[in-house]
Amino acid sequence: MLLTNLKIENYRGIKSLELELAPTIVLVGENNCGKTTVLHALRACLSLLRSSGRVSPFEEFDLHFSNPAADPSTAPPIVITLTFEEKTAGEWPEEVEQRLGGDGGVIALVPPDDRNRVQLRVSAEYSRVTQDIDTSFEFLDAVGSPLPAKNRGRLANLQQLRPLFYLSALRDAGKEFSRTSQFWSPFVKNSQIDEATKASIEAQLEDINAQIIEAHGTFKGVREHLAKIQELVALGGQDVVNVDAIPARVFDMLNRTQVSIASATGARLPIGRHGEGTQSLTVLMLFDAFLKSELARKQGVNESKPIVALEEPEAHLHPNAVRALWKTIRDIDGQKLIATHSGDLLSEVDLTAIRRIYKSRGQVKVGAIAAGALNPRDQRKFDFLVRRTRGELFFARCWLLGEGETEAILFAGVAEVLGLDLEQAGVRCLEYRLGDIDYFLDAANALGISWHCLTDADDQGASDVNKAEDRVPDSPKRRWRHISVLTNAASIEPYLAANGFLDVYEAIAVPAKKLAKLKVAPGDPAYAEQLIKCIPDKPTAAYAVVEAMRQRGVGSVPKALKGAVIKAVALARRQ
Repeated sequence: MLLTNLKIENYRGIKSLELELAPTIVLVGENNCGKTTVLHALRACLSLLRSSGRVSPFEEFDLHFSNPAADPSTAPPIVITLTFEEKTAGEWPEEVEQRLGGDGGVIALVPPDDRNRVQLRVSAEYSRVTQDIDTSFEFLDAVGSPLPAKNRGRLANLQQLRPLFYLSALRDAGKEFSRTSQFWSPFVKNSQIDEATKASIEAQLEDINAQIIEAHGTFKGVREHLAKIQELVALGGQDVVNVDAIPARVFDMLNRTQVSIASATGARLPIGRHGEGTQSLTVLMLFDAFLKSELARKQGVNESKPIVALEEPEAHLHPNAVRALWKTIRDIDGQKLIATHSGDLLSEVDLTAIRRIYKSRGQVKVGAIAAGALNPRDQRKFDFLVRRTRGELFFARCWLLGEGETEAILFAGVAEVLGLDLEQAGVRCLEYRLGDIDYFLDAANALGISWHCLTDADDQGASDVNKAEDRVPDSPKRRWRHISVLTNAASIEPYLAANGFLDVYEAIAVPAKKLAKLKVAPGDPAYAEQLIKCIPDKPTAAYAVVEAMRQRGVGSVPKALKGAVIKAVALARRQ
């Protein structure tokens, strides 16, 4: 019974967002784009909401304020709709029908093949009467109309079948391993020690405690002085004061149980004394253990499968540990929604599981590369060139594409000379010649990432321009925003030579290469082409050109390079 769709309206920073879900979804995006809001929306509906309605899972600041003058009394109501739907008719187990169907049931049959569907709609708005948030919920029929009020009693059953467990990015191991923790306390409380064994252990504890007190010496005097309290206050028994060097009861011992992990020297230290990365990872492992050992017993439902929401599981972890961590996350039972800022984590995630949450002109949107959007060959190349090795590209606002390494070096240098910060703007440089420009642009459009490309003016460049023109996302088409061409140049080096940097190539040319390849004098039409063959290598030449730009200033930056960088930054800032 999979949660297949989540629709959020007027919740926090989200005006309207619809998210198609799968068994595993990984949410990426900038800070404050809405990733955590998505997870909190699920928690409100599947964990915090109660059929009694006495306590609202929402607060005033959960309402969507569309302008600076908005306040709770004028904000539109929050509406969150969860859809559970079969892919093929009859795939849900019989227990789902027993708990959610029948008289007062909430299962709707969706035409034309009568697939089972359950839709829960949760609404919340500010009440001028109570001056608080009023929350209501209803299940919907096949056409989206509310079912009768009697059907609301199935909420608890739905939450038992698909309970949500949420682990936030702020993970304090000292807190999570306390006896009151949601995930640790079940292990502490679920003692399987029988009474006879318990009595035997406590007798041994009492004997060991007596030996410690006797050997320690100073505790004996303290106990004798404290015993004088009986002279002032009537207390039962004769031995009214006892010093417990160790817990005297099994109950006390279990409550004081702590987890220790060996340090690099082998010394065992409490988990709270280790580094943030070790603590974070240990809490994740505890969370996994809790789900595996406790969930089915607590719910008492055979078909109970959790929806697991993880926020930044990579927090404080080394990149190698992040990549290895995915195997643990992947094996967690149930449906998983993960919010991450880690390109290393994305390297282990299936491409079609990634959902990019982003803002465009004030609206929160979602981008995804659907199954089949790229042909298998292109997807393998994209996986290798981007997902596996450059996961940070998924977090960019704009891709600035050039043929190769030379263009990437020049883009960064030009931005510096122009006083533009590509990182701050969210622009990432991408070399597309190792692959093909078309699937990079298809992926960017699907994910909602803006793009600008710089192409050569040769036949291959013309082909790239045609592919790019077919993929310009603006309506009406605005080619100039997305495509720059090295006019009258077959590649970047002749373009730079013709636009003020021939002397740089002359200065760095390798003498031996000049003797072998430079056959004409300066001023000859073939001079620049032959000189370019004498440079040490293209990256070295690119760095030399960048250094010359730094010295000569903004006016030295060639038009095509300047335009490409400025337009990429402008596209990034539009989001």
